[in-house]
Amino acid sequence: MVKTLSTLSLAQSGNSYGYHMMDGWGGWFMGPVMMLLVFGLLILGVVLVLRALGIGDGGRGNSSQDRALEILKERFARGEIDEEEFRNRRKHLWN
Repeated sequence: MVKTLSTLSLAQSGNSYGYHMMDGWGGWFMGPVMMLLVFGLLILGVVLVLRALGIGDGGRGNSSQDRALEILKERFARGEIDEEEFRNRRKHLWN
């Protein structure tokens, strides 16, 4: 019994961490890199979902409504519609 315990203690002595520092995906170096990559992908996913829902568009407002107003202004500038029709359609766009 004494011989077995002394053999076990000798087997466990020394630097056992030397080999394990470089195992897996690079050990100490790749761990933080992978963590940053995962967090970056999660943040990117949240941003894309919010933009798809129209939340957090940077204060640009409704882009389809803005485009419709631009078309209306172009038609008025070309003379396709008169001022009364321009004002009437613009009023309907904002409601």
